[in-house]
Amino acid sequence: MESSFRLFRFRGIDVGANWSWLLVFALLVFQLWQSFPRTYPEVSSSAAFAMAVVAIVVFFISLLLHELGHAVQALKEGMEIDGITLWFFGGVARFKGMFPSAGAEFRIAIAGPVVTAVLVGVFAGITAGLNALDVPGHVVGVSDYLARINGILLAFNLVPALPLDGGRVLRSYLWYRQQSFTAATVSAARAGRAFGGVLIGIGLLGLFTGVGQGGLFIAFLGWFLLQAARAEVSFAEFRQAVGGMRVRNLMTPDPETVGPRRSIKAFITNVAHARGHSTYPVVERGRLVGLVSLRLAARVPEADRTTKTVGSVMLPAGDVPTVGPDDDVTDAVAKLQEGLGRAIVLDGGRVAGILSRSDIARAIEIGRIRGPADAEVPARRTPLVVWVVIIAMIAVVAGYLYTPPFAVVAPGQSFDVAPDISITGTANGKVNGRYLLTSVSVSQPNGLGLAYAILRSRQLVSLEALVPRGTDTDRFFREQRTLFTETQQVAAAAAARAAGLRVDLKGTGARITGVLPGSPASDAGLREGDVITTIDGNPVRLAENVSRVIRSRPSGTQFALNVEREGRSRQAEVRSREGIVEGQPGIGVVVDTRDFDIALPFEVKFAAREIGGPSAGITYALAVYDMLVDRDIADGRSIASTGEINLEGRVGPVGGVKDKGIAAERAGADLFLVPEEEVEEARGSGLTVRGIATLMEAIEFLSSRSA
Repeated sequence: MESSFRLFRFRGIDVGANWSWLLVFALLVFQLWQSFPRTYPEVSSSAAFAMAVVAIVVFFISLLLHELGHAVQALKEGMEIDGITLWFFGGVARFKGMFPSAGAEFRIAIAGPVVTAVLVGVFAGITAGLNALDVPGHVVGVSDYLARINGILLAFNLVPALPLDGGRVLRSYLWYRQQSFTAATVSAARAGRAFGGVLIGIGLLGLFTGVGQGGLFIAFLGWFLLQAARAEVSFAEFRQAVGGMRVRNLMTPDPETVGPRRSIKAFITNVAHARGHSTYPVVERGRLVGLVSLRLAARVPEADRTTKTVGSVMLPAGDVPTVGPDDDVTDAVAKLQEGLGRAIVLDGGRVAGILSRSDIARAIEIGRIRGPADAEVPARRTPLVVWVVIIAMIAVVAGYLYTPPFAVVAPGQSFDVAPDISITGTANGKVNGRYLLTSVSVSQPNGLGLAYAILRSRQLVSLEALVPRGTDTDRFFREQRTLFTETQQVAAAAAARAAGLRVDLKGTGARITGVLPGSPASDAGLREGDVITTIDGNPVRLAENVSRVIRSRPSGTQFALNVEREGRSRQAEVRSREGIVEGQPGIGVVVDTRDFDIALPFEVKFAAREIGGPSAGITYALAVYDMLVDRDIADGRSIASTGEINLEGRVGPVGGVKDKGIAAERAGADLFLVPEEEVEEARGSGLTVRGIATLMEAIEFLSSRSA
């Protein structure tokens, strides 16, 4: 991989970049710019962009340091470095010639990963130090990203598959063990081809199914590794065929030369036609001044060939590849990739011969007929333990890159919400006890994370059971976080009403923000942007009105909807179906409230929490109610609860109560309030469980002596 432009020079090594590096740089900056605000919501767009630029610049510096580790060690081993290039897949150090020994290749190959391992430790240490100083999370984000991305780079590079660093380490071991560079290369390249094939499969799976991210890039990376592994084998076979040969063994000696002042016509007539070669050195006073070919001469119009000279069309000497007669053929091959596919052999400044690609090809054919130079060394089979390590490491990397369409559900956070609530504009007091929010943790791990979850006996569910098929996962969870914020306001309104205060809750319908393909809603012609205003003739003001009505009736119930679309009203008949989301009856829509607003007789603020969904409604409602009234209903207890709530104070089912109960028990809860429909499922938590249908029922239960 050649550089398109040079960045700097270090210890005689040209460090440059290919044009493809600019594309990758821009893509990575854009990707981080979009992802940082999701991780750190307090960060502005401009700050996120600055964080992304700094992170990617330092990451590419890390890549350069990795390649410089290879290059500096190669110089110590007596090798020459053609340069270092940043390109689409990271960086590459280009070596001249062959590794002196198996030990030298090992030391050169491992030098880069050692540098990267040090960088991982440095960035991880910086992250830990900043966290200890209680620095804001987004400030730590850059060093945390650099620690993780360099760790991924380290793990990927150590996969024992040629041409990765791990593959070169493997080849050096096999080369030392088998005493055959070619046999070692073939074995290490097999692992490279296998790994490339796995990556192509993962990439295509992600590309065509939408599972995972970066499917096209992963497939392209696999294709590159596949081609690079084949190239390594081809080079090893070439080296074996011409091993030990010098340029003088293959060159055409004492080639016909021409002077620069000879006319094009004389050159074609007297030299090219007479000798039959296609390329000739141009010599003046015994010194090489250029190289001319029939192709260059033929470009001159026939009428000008008498006046035009060879010197006017020749390739100047500075652009002509040159080699020495005692140079190793493997070193000379790189020169033949330049210019006209010819290299002039100079011996003490005198033209001693000419070397062409056809000379190399002929030598390879003869070498194959003659048999491998190391044929007397019996090729040993690669040890079984080596293949086990290769397969295991390929499986680990594949598991990291592939994200299966499953989610892991586990006990989540459980914490007291009372300190999160601030009420002004009306009399309120402190809570004597704790109101514990309970939640479940829902994650979509990669293959490794899924295997770990299985070993820990975590609950696995199809991703489609949580996120409607065809809905963007990130968008779905953003909407769930919005719903959580909306639920807090509804809970405050329900609590205020229970305390005898006037509350006005405003909304003009349930706006559809996503439709599950193949769902009842899709079949009925509903689409994103529609607003549901009535169900079975009953007004719909809030988004939660839709889910509550549908979930309150058996699966298969038909509903008559009035829908607004682009200012016009239309009717739709939709029949609910079981198991669309969280195993509950549904019609396959994601909704929010249009023109949502709550007018409370006081001002209430809630601390920000990275939680989604409506299940904390009852918890916030109880805490707000306890703060608004004079009586002490908590009575020093730790009260865990879960359940969706509406403005009228009705409590609805939410799912996941078993895991929520475990979270509550870990937090030291004294009892667990759940929707009455989910009492049986919650009893396995080990807590005292009470089913409730309304906020007032929960308040009365807590106020009674039997609580």
